[in-house]
Amino acid sequence: MIWLSTKEAADLLSYSDRAVRNKAKNGEYTHRYIPSATGQGGKKIEILLESLPEQAQKAYLNKHGECQTVFNTDYTSTKEQRKKGEWRALAVAEYRKFLKQSIKGGMTKKTEIMDLFVQQWNSEQDFQISKKSLYDWMKKSKSGQVEKLIDKRGGYNRGQSSIPEYYRKKFDSLYLQQTKPSIESCFKEVRLESSLKGDYIPGIKAFRNYVKNMNDSIVIRSREGQKAFDDKCMPYIERDYSLLHPNQFWVSDHHLWDIFVRVPDNKGGWKLERPWGSYWMDMRTRKMMSSIIRTESPNSDVVLCSFSLGVEHFGIPNGVRLDNGKDYKARDMFYPEGHYIVSEEDEKKIFSSLASNLQIEVTYAIPYNAKAKPIERVFNTFEEQLGKKYPSYAGSNAKKRPEDLKELNIMDVITLEEFIKQHNQYVYEIYNESGHSGDAMYGRSPNQVYADEPFTIRKASKEVLYFSLMRVKGQRTVQRNGVTFNGVHFYNDNCINYIGQKVTARYDPTKPEILYIFDTNENFLFVAEEIQKQGWNLTAEDYQRENHRKKVAKQKALNSYTADNVVRSTEAIGERLKRQAESMERTEVAKPKTVEIVRNEKIEENIRRISMSDMERNYEDILNKNKARKRAVSDRQKELADKFKKKMLDRAYEKQA
Repeated sequence: MIWLSTKEAADLLSYSDRAVRNKAKNGEYTHRYIPSATGQGGKKIEILLESLPEQAQKAYLNKHGECQTVFNTDYTSTKEQRKKGEWRALAVAEYRKFLKQSIKGGMTKKTEIMDLFVQQWNSEQDFQISKKSLYDWMKKSKSGQVEKLIDKRGGYNRGQSSIPEYYRKKFDSLYLQQTKPSIESCFKEVRLESSLKGDYIPGIKAFRNYVKNMNDSIVIRSREGQKAFDDKCMPYIERDYSLLHPNQFWVSDHHLWDIFVRVPDNKGGWKLERPWGSYWMDMRTRKMMSSIIRTESPNSDVVLCSFSLGVEHFGIPNGVRLDNGKDYKARDMFYPEGHYIVSEEDEKKIFSSLASNLQIEVTYAIPYNAKAKPIERVFNTFEEQLGKKYPSYAGSNAKKRPEDLKELNIMDVITLEEFIKQHNQYVYEIYNESGHSGDAMYGRSPNQVYADEPFTIRKASKEVLYFSLMRVKGQRTVQRNGVTFNGVHFYNDNCINYIGQKVTARYDPTKPEILYIFDTNENFLFVAEEIQKQGWNLTAEDYQRENHRKKVAKQKALNSYTADNVVRSTEAIGERLKRQAESMERTEVAKPKTVEIVRNEKIEENIRRISMSDMERNYEDILNKNKARKRAVSDRQKELADKFKKKMLDRAYEKQA
């Protein structure tokens, strides 16, 4: 037997010391008194370990080296609960006896027998029962076992709603993840660890309540991410729209509509596409200034075209508030610094951007911040009031997609052209004329506020506006066939005068077949048109046209050059050579310190003979010949004498041998 102090028992049971002592005195736990100098009356209570619930016993053994896995799921009943269980078991057992006796007595209907038993039981016992309760108890235990009939709710785990700090932190580390695990899965892991350690934790209900009381901002940041935290929890600046005037700021963004439209598939049939919309809205009045609808993904050209439409009808805004997408950050359009560097190698060569030319203030919204782009709220209104009316509405995601969409016949889907027509009617004739509940709108429509509020409209001449609203592309080098742009050659007869030079090109996105060519200092040079490629079977007219182009190019080049024949005359050349020679600096000849003579005996002999007269030369030649003849005779005689001598020696050697 193992005896525990009340504190040790309280730690195992997660009770207070006082609760353990009271339960022991009520007979729930076996206890004893032992002498103590600190206890009440000189004695203290000890609790028998074996009398505690099984889970508490296993927890104690785990702590003291005998590891046993314990799961805190089955709870031991309290004394009162057990007493009620015993009464229920007694009622079931007595009813079975009463049933047998009643059947033997001739009664056949069990309902009448049960009614009679319940009346008799309630008249004799303080523990009252009902027919329904008796039926339920008999289902749980036909034989009337006490353990099966004990109601353990609110018993063993009473008082354990507080989660220990260690397991609370463990649960936090599991639950506060962006994978969004469920409370149940996190609780199972915490419960397993507590069971292995022999610790007791409350049930899952306590953890559910703990999650409900968690700080919402922490839960959102941990489980949904930074963007959701910023959008839902972080404070934001509240703007006073009444301080703005119309055309002071335009805001722009793209929107992918949540509907499908029908477009040709270029194979004789149809295909479904979701349309993109590019919009410009006046921030003060919430008036839609312009829009473009198409199925292709948006780009910088679409941004410029939609902006041009708004400027054409309503003037130039003082400033624009833009998205951070690359479509809006094209440097030739809304470049904040005001200039577009067309040459990275030479930063002094710049090209003015659209914002600089039209004196527009540019502001970029905070990335991924919905509140920084008020136009996004209008898109929700568009979907609610227009998008959801179409049978091809697909929802913003797969979960919100209507089930009947997959049953829709493609021929029942609206075409792109029809949608553009209905879209424009809704935006400009319905939305812009509808009352608005936004700040400083006071229920008025965007058109009404735009008409009521005073402001100065900014205009530019048609020509300035036209060239300002062109796209600018980086440097190009003029080649023999003109300027290359997007793989296409653009040519003008003046190209031949600029071959090899760096130029820049402007173009109207609505007229891509024409380029306006400027030098790097923004001086206009010429207009280049797209060269039409020819087939392989050229006609006489085709050759005539190409020959004419070459002839004109040649004349353009020759007209700018006249040959100077005077400069090539003998007198002009001599004069230039004389001036050049006179301008040359004379170099002093250096004197040598030592002299080395190069000898050639053969040449020197020839030079000596050349200086002699013919008679002297003949006499010398005769003398030389005689000397040579005598030397030859002497050499011959010597040779014969040597042969004779050798022959005599050979004979003498032979005789001796």
